[in-house]
Order: sequence, then structure tokens, then C-alpha cells
Amino acid sequence: MDILHSRRRGYILLLVLSYFSVFGLVSSLNISDDARGSKGDDDDIPFIPEAGSTDYGTDTGKEYFVCSESNLTFPWRVACDKSKDNDVKTSKDKDVKTSKDVITKINFADYGNPSGKCEHYRHGKCGSPYTMKVVKKNCLGKHKCAFMVTDEMFGQSHCTKDIKFFVQMTCTRRS
Repeated sequence: MDILHSRRRGYILLLVLSYFSVFGLVSSLNISDDARGSKGDDDDIPFIPEAGSTDYGTDTGKEYFVCSESNLTFPWRVACDKSKDNDVKTSKDKDVKTSKDVITKINFADYGNPSGKCEHYRHGKCGSPYTMKVVKKNCLGKHKCAFMVTDEMFGQSHCTKDIKFFVQMTCTRRS
């Protein structure tokens, strides 16, 4: 009986430790406003480059387009980090200072099955109706914003497979 009791205690301790490790990890991920209105800060979100792509469209000198596509549920960060030389500034480059450019307009946002390429995106048939509202609330007037690419972030997409998140925004250069 003593051995059985010790095993139970061991299993309970293991369960409690795993619960706290998972809870601690989840609680440290702060995400920006989602479809339900919860708030967070995108500075704590890790950048995962394999989750999608970011392209730059038309550049008028003062403004430029940023087009971003994600197809995974990892946190997805979108930022106005284009230099005047058309080079992408990354936080991995220690000697590069990030820009002060600001997101001034959301031209397109769809969470579901959007298609097309930068500046020519098209809405799919099963996207979430809240995507544009969530993206505007999280991004307008900021240098960067972040999203969890999930139904919890944008609302139900009604898509059965290949769910993606596409956004095109206008960034304005600040001196």
C-alpha cells in the first residue's frame, strides 16, 4: 500500500509540474487585441520566419506597402521595417537601428483562404468577418503589431483546410 501511495504522489507531482510549466509558457505570450477584445503587448512574441513571408510593394518615397502572408498558428509579427535602400531591417542585425515608420492604413486583411500576391490580394469564400477590424485596432498608428493566426484571434473562419492570414498595409516614413 505504501508503494502505491508513493506512486500516486509522484504522478500528482508530475502532473502539477507539467501544468505549471505549460501555464507559465502560455501566460508569458502576450498577444495584441483579438476578436474578443483581450489586450496584450507584441514585444514578447518571438519572430518565427518560417511561418510565412513579407514582401514590399509600391514605394512612393514617403509611403510604401507591406504585404504579409502567414499560414501557421505561431505568433505573426508585421512591421514597417523597410529602409530607403529597399533592404529589410531586422532585429538580428545589431548595428541596424529599426525605423520609426508607422502603419497608417490597412489596405487588405483576410483570415481564411485569401489568394493573390502583394497589392493584388483577393478575399476567399470562408474568411472571418472580423479580420479587418482586428487588424486595424492592433496596427493603425503603430510601428509593428502581432497576431496569433487562430480562430481565437480573428473569430471563426468557417474554412475546413489551408487557413491563411494575408495583410497589406501602408507604412509612412517618419524622420
